Amino acid sequence: MSVRLSSLARTLDRRRLPIRSAWKGWPNLMPPITVQTGARLHFGLLAVQAASGRNFGGVGLMVDSPGGVLSVEASDRDECLAEPEIAARLTAWRDEYRRRCPVERRPPACRIRLSQRIPPHAGLGSGTQTALALAAAMARWVGEENVSAPELARRIGRGARSALGIHGFERGGLLVEGGKRHPEEISPLVARLDFPSEWRVLLIMPNDRHGLSSDAERAAFSRLAPMPTSLTETLCRIVLMELLPAIASIDFPSAASALREFGQLNGSHFAPVQGGVFADPQMAELAQWLTDQECVGVGQSSWGPTLWSLCRDESEAFRRRDEIASHPSSRACTIHLTAAQNAGAIFLGV
Repeated sequence: MSVRLSSLARTLDRRRLPIRSAWKGWPNLMPPITVQTGARLHFGLLAVQAASGRNFGGVGLMVDSPGGVLSVEASDRDECLAEPEIAARLTAWRDEYRRRCPVERRPPACRIRLSQRIPPHAGLGSGTQTALALAAAMARWVGEENVSAPELARRIGRGARSALGIHGFERGGLLVEGGKRHPEEISPLVARLDFPSEWRVLLIMPNDRHGLSSDAERAAFSRLAPMPTSLTETLCRIVLMELLPAIASIDFPSAASALREFGQLNGSHFAPVQGGVFADPQMAELAQWLTDQECVGVGQSSWGPTLWSLCRDESEAFRRRDEIASHPSSRACTIHLTAAQNAGAIFLGV
């Protein structure tokens, strides 16, 4: 094998070809492809069961941790090195990818290795980020280097409602998606800004409780009343006239206030199916305490139970982290300090 690799390398050097492109016909010799991605915070939707126009849409932010790391490498047979629950999903996504990708780009037998995982069912977009990391790795592994995130999502069956994680996987930053007219459509990205690099985000994650997902999430949406048009209009005004200008001008108080109001209004609409503005009573208590401590930017990511708290810099984040850790409502929680990820997922060692 070393002789064949050496011969190939000399051929590449003589022809001055990109080494990665030359592996297209040599999948069994190709080095592993490793993808690293951040997590996605979901601040809320713009429309639910809209009577007209587009449905869903929303606002989110990519953060650099907790992140995921996944690799694909050659193997004599298909295998997946991960915990049983996620291994089953990875296997299903791999099979779906092979069914939907171009026939000439169908990946052969491979070993999937998930070496680092975003906490699942916590409101951090773990499923989408892991699925897209797999799709991106498989595409790159057989020589497709510029497949868009929406196309990867189609190949692997993601994007039924929100597309924030899809666009975030590709571009990072603060994201606004415009919603979809048809169920099979992937919601378009309508605005994207770099999030101020000095700002920090604290994530408070209960260790023993999970948010809604899969069948439970679909059932909750089926029970949810349509969002009034007036609420959609208010949410759109907050995004366009308050949040985006505040981010663009690095106005921390205005951005924090806009995010909190946006989340509160979303939580009020979802309260009948999640039990309140916040899905978890313990997190609701902590959010109220933070508000009483003049923490303006605080809210729930997606279905929770993860709570986010926006801090203007690292010093404030360290101080607030210590204060939260001493509060009774943070018992059995992980408190994680992170920052915005203003770029998409990366390929390691490529």
